Amino acid sequence: MAVGERDTTAGRPRQAELDERIKRSAVAILGEQGFAGLSINRICQHAGIPRPTFYRRWPSAVAALVDAFNDRFDDALLVDSGDAKADLLDFAVRVRNRYDDPVVGTCLPAIYETRRAAPGLIAPIIDAQRQRRKANVATLARALGEQGIAPVLTPFEINFAITAAIDQGYLADRPVTDDFLERLVTALLR
Repeated sequence: MAVGERDTTAGRPRQAELDERIKRSAVAILGEQGFAGLSINRICQHAGIPRPTFYRRWPSAVAALVDAFNDRFDDALLVDSGDAKADLLDFAVRVRNRYDDPVVGTCLPAIYETRRAAPGLIAPIIDAQRQRRKANVATLARALGEQGIAPVLTPFEINFAITAAIDQGYLADRPVTDDFLERLVTALLR
């Protein structure tokens, strides 16, 4: 075992349902009281668990919340099936649909505010977003090269344009439609 790694095989096995209940409680507290009211005590009380149960899973209330949020974007990765347009459209629809998720809907306003006021607090969310973006850009670059598609914009700019359009639609309370996403993807691949 490497230095700093923890042996997770010892002790009781983790219970996925319990982990989810704790993460749901973190999201509920965030929705009710914002980041200022997010605490381990409140999460534990809401989830009906003792503090040691929480601490076996996460070091902080924010860490549990970050996991709850990032879990929602696990499938927000671009897949290369050999058809860049279809893959980008599928990716765009999956990302857009994440904004309908109640966890994302609760977390995003607080994340936007916290990003301005205390960006270090949400650094793990930003890091996970960067990692997904990097993977998506690499997948798109490879797919475009293999398919001989040479759009005006770079793969990063294409990814950025799609996700920015979705994000702005959410912020303006005007979610982008499937038709809009299809036209956007078609235009971006020219």
